[in-house]
Amino acid sequence: MAVVNLRKIGKPLLSAICVVVFAVVASSIFSYGREYRAARVDRSNAMQVVKPLQNDPVNIVPAADFFTEYRLERDRIRSERSELLRDVFKSTKSDDSRQKAQDAILKLTIDKERESEMENLIKARGFSDALVFMRDNTVSAVVKAQSLSREEVMQVADIISRVAGVSPEDITISAKP
Repeated sequence: MAVVNLRKIGKPLLSAICVVVFAVVASSIFSYGREYRAARVDRSNAMQVVKPLQNDPVNIVPAADFFTEYRLERDRIRSERSELLRDVFKSTKSDDSRQKAQDAILKLTIDKERESEMENLIKARGFSDALVFMRDNTVSAVVKAQSLSREEVMQVADIISRVAGVSPEDITISAKP
């Protein structure tokens, strides 16, 4: 390996080397940032994943629908929350903190079961798909349909009210084709 004496190179050449190194690093950072922004999740449109399209017809994969994508995202987030709460439960020495973590894990599990039950009951009423979201004392549902009649809204609200135990005023129902 050759050792280069920086004093012999001279300031102009050393400055040029620094500029080239800086340009390469800046270019790498810019390129990474552009790819990161292009592949991130767009939460402004009901959490659909936004990815650049490939022009190569061989690599084109049929896009999953909104309902499938959202379920996957919801499950991923739930898994992360559950893992975090389990870590808190394992690492905390305080009985009060352990109990709170255990209660939160139990609530996540119960909410997941109820959401799944409501979705299945809504589908059993003849809808092709449905998503249900429980938040505190409110429930939101998205039903796969062009539009919903008043009777269909009442059917869905009845299911949600019975399973979740919330009043009809705390239920929001919408249609998504």
